[in-house]
Amino acid sequence: MGMDWYYQGDRGPEKWKDICAIFKEAEEGSLQSPICLNQKDVTNWIASGLLQFDYHPTTFETSYYNHTLHLAPIANESINHVVFNHKRYVLEDIHFHLPSEHLIDEKSFPLEFHMVHRSPKNELLVIGIMAEPTMVPLNEKMANLDRKALNPRNSARGLLVPIDLMQLLPDELGFFHYSGSLTTPPTSGPVNWVVFKSPVYMRQGLLEAFKEQIGKTNRPVQPRKNRPIYLSK
Repeated sequence: MGMDWYYQGDRGPEKWKDICAIFKEAEEGSLQSPICLNQKDVTNWIASGLLQFDYHPTTFETSYYNHTLHLAPIANESINHVVFNHKRYVLEDIHFHLPSEHLIDEKSFPLEFHMVHRSPKNELLVIGIMAEPTMVPLNEKMANLDRKALNPRNSARGLLVPIDLMQLLPDELGFFHYSGSLTTPPTSGPVNWVVFKSPVYMRQGLLEAFKEQIGKTNRPVQPRKNRPIYLSK
C-alpha cells in the first residue's frame, strides 16, 4: 500500500499525516488548507487590480490521478498566466473536488475546481472557483456524454478538451486571498490562495456526472490559526 491515501477510511484526511514521514512533515510544517473564508473574519483589503489574467482558448489533455480528473495544457499551446501582486504565475493544471473544499461564509458548494499556477521561482498560486448547477433543465443526451467523458477509464486515456479559460471565471471577480497549503498529500506550503467569492454555474448533467464518476474528493476545512484573510475591493 505504501504511500496510498484516500478520502475515507483509515487512510482518510484525518490520518494522512500518519501514513508516512513526508506527509507528517508537510502537514505540521505549514499552515493548512482549505479553510472557511468568512467576510466577518477579513483582516485586510487588497486591491482587485492586483489580480490580472492573460488567458486564451486552450486545448487540454485529461488524466486521472489523486482520485480526480486533471486537465493539463497540451504542448505548444499559448502560455496562460496570471499576474498576482506583481508576480507572474503560469497555469499548469486544473482539477476538481466534490463537494467544495473551502467554505464561503460557512456555505459549502457542490464542486470546487482548482487552477494551479507556478512562478519561475517555483512558487505556487492556486485559484479556487466554486460551482453550482444552472437552472437550465438537465439535457439527458449531454449528460450521457458527460458521464462517459468523466469515467476514470476514459479520462485516463488523455482526451483532448478545448476550453476558453476566461469562460471558467465567475462574472463577479471579488476574491479572498490567504496563505495556505496544497489540499492533497503531501499538503505542503506555502501556497498563495485566491478563492473567488461568487460561484460559476455548471450544466446540471455535468455536475451529476462529476458526482457519479468521481465522488467525494474534498479535504475538510483546517484551523485558520489567526492567519490574515484578505478580501478584494
